[in-house]
Amino acid sequence: MRSKSTPLRSYIVRDRNKVEGWLSRIDAEIIYAIANAQAEENLRGAAAEIGLHHGKLFIALCLALQDAEKAYGVDLFNNQKLNRDGSGSGNKSILEANLSTFGVDSRRVVLDARSSEEVEAAEIQTAVGKARIFSVDGGHWLEIVENDLRLAEECITDHGVIALDDFHRPEWPEVSAGYLAWYGNRTKPIVPFAIGFNKLYLCQDAWVGFYQKTLEDNPLLARFLAKRYRFQGQLVPVYNAFVVPEATAWRRFYTFIKFHNTDLYLRLHMLRNKLRQ
Repeated sequence: MRSKSTPLRSYIVRDRNKVEGWLSRIDAEIIYAIANAQAEENLRGAAAEIGLHHGKLFIALCLALQDAEKAYGVDLFNNQKLNRDGSGSGNKSILEANLSTFGVDSRRVVLDARSSEEVEAAEIQTAVGKARIFSVDGGHWLEIVENDLRLAEECITDHGVIALDDFHRPEWPEVSAGYLAWYGNRTKPIVPFAIGFNKLYLCQDAWVGFYQKTLEDNPLLARFLAKRYRFQGQLVPVYNAFVVPEATAWRRFYTFIKFHNTDLYLRLHMLRNKLRQ
């Protein structure tokens, strides 16, 4: 079934490539599926992100807002001396221009130019309310990851989702260490429900079935399901696969194109289907 054309859908499929930053097609589709399912079930809440860069994901979160919902973004912006590991470099002027380009009403967006260590959950909730999607993509050292997940935990609604960037990525091992440190001390029954191309997705245990079915019902994501694996008590779908040196040259090439250049893979798939007709 073809997805309904909306500004959010157009951005996910094509326009996100016009914004500098990092958001894979697979994770973009997961975010779209989650936001769309929440809207269809009237599950309300704000959107929030730590680590905005130029807004590649934040724009999608803003385009997913319903009715009077608002978005809250935290980034160091010009205060890069606090960016200990050089993970991203936010630019407020570029971000604001990008938000305007894609029709995001600035009155519905709060931009907080501070370290997330200085931000209190009450400040976010007072400004925009509790969040139904909270992206954590700020600093990549253990203490800041643990801090940001704790902040997200305090700010999400009961049906809210946390998306943690760079989980298990070899270049950023302390993201996983920070996640495990937070997980062992979390105060809500938040558990993993999916692993995307570059993000770990979390929600309260009562909502795992809802969100997993949401992803399973998405025909595009079905093409990229690599496996299901039991992780921290949950059978979690995994939407990525490593390019392993033991595989044949063709299998290495195919896996790389499929997961690392997904837009090209999908175009080639469509072309092949047309040629077969």
